[in-house]
Amino acid sequence: MTALPAAAGPRPRRRGACPGAVAPMMVGDGLLVRVRVPAGVLPAAAARRIAALAALAAAHGNGLIELSHRGNLQIRGVTAATLPAVTAGLDALGLLAADAVSEAVRNVLTAPAAGIDADAVLDVRAPALALDARLAADAALHRLPPKFGFVVDGGGRAHLADSRTDLRFDAVATPAGPRLRVAAGGTLADAALLGLCTPGAVPDVAAAAAIAFLDLRAALPEPPRRMAGLVAAAGAAALRARIPGLEPLTDTAAPERPVRTVLGVRPGWLGVAFPFGRLTAATLETMADLANAHGTGELRLTPWRALLLPGAGGAAAEAARAAGGVLDDGDPRLAATACSGAAGCDVGTTDTHADALALVAAAPALIAAGGTLHVSGCAKGCARPGPAGVTLSAQDGRYDLGVLASPGGPVRARALDPAAAVAAVAALDRLLRANRRPGEDADAALARLAPEIDRLFAREEPPGA
Repeated sequence: MTALPAAAGPRPRRRGACPGAVAPMMVGDGLLVRVRVPAGVLPAAAARRIAALAALAAAHGNGLIELSHRGNLQIRGVTAATLPAVTAGLDALGLLAADAVSEAVRNVLTAPAAGIDADAVLDVRAPALALDARLAADAALHRLPPKFGFVVDGGGRAHLADSRTDLRFDAVATPAGPRLRVAAGGTLADAALLGLCTPGAVPDVAAAAAIAFLDLRAALPEPPRRMAGLVAAAGAAALRARIPGLEPLTDTAAPERPVRTVLGVRPGWLGVAFPFGRLTAATLETMADLANAHGTGELRLTPWRALLLPGAGGAAAEAARAAGGVLDDGDPRLAATACSGAAGCDVGTTDTHADALALVAAAPALIAAGGTLHVSGCAKGCARPGPAGVTLSAQDGRYDLGVLASPGGPVRARALDPAAAVAAVAALDRLLRANRRPGEDADAALARLAPEIDRLFAREEPPGA
């Protein structure tokens, strides 16, 4: 038995754009206000104000705040009545874009430990902020698709090497000084290499690459919406030829990055994660207070559903843990991602967070081998658009189960109720534990065991039910 095709039937409603602060999105629990924070740096005073704004919305909604996988902050449960106060507060903080069009294209993911990571090649805050400003001001770039993104990474212990994006700038050391390695459509390891640029050239190079993307895609019969599709269709050379200011790169190999270590007390910061990136207004205010009392007064947003408190250490760690924070990179809860599900989305039909925690308990071998779990309330995959080791995609209160698949992709078992889905994942975990080779990571083992997985899910009854 091979993987089944994606399930037929109603598809999730595609909204065609991402929410913002100027243009919030109506979801199941009210208006979702996504705040783009330049370079991911949030002064503690601003964090307290945003927490207060979220608390104001809580009087009319749910008072929940989320840290998104793109390093943004989301306020949930805002109502039509409270939205003017929320937007006015964001404007006072300098966090409200001039308009929805410019807001939509300011998708710059910046290394969260820039300037506080002693192992980084370069402090990339200045080029990242300059790029953010260019995207906001340059009307020619407002034609970019809403999800088109940029990464600006200085390396170090909190690097963004595995963040998949459209255009990336990764710091490298050269005899002439630090440079940014420019690449398109992927991670540090697999993006198409374009060349090098100086830190000061990042806005111009990014703008030229973005315009080249728009021009080249327009000439194709089926214009791709993302850079990886353009590179596949037109080639990296066509893109490179349209970007002035690039320096040639003699070493084409991707630079080595250390194992990422973010959480807990680190030289330079305290890292605190929250399961599924969700915390309350009161918790965010606690983090801001800890940043003021024990650190430099900043909070840094990360794409790992975590906050960094620069300068904070052991004195703040226990208070952060008591507030519900996770301080261990190996905490099994962090292996799972989940969208808001039925509680917060108009197309979700399951309690995704509760089901994800049940899956974590059922898959210790998978998690120990570095595997990932994702639970999606529909096939859209908002919280994790890419593949995971095990993915559950819901429809009508039941899950389709995929292995090394994205939400809505090929499935191994279909229409499982939540209990049967947990039992199926437990059976998959037993298979992995019995057959994984020494040193083999979870994804490699799952790929190698594909025939056995097919047989496991070919049974008439869900395994373990």
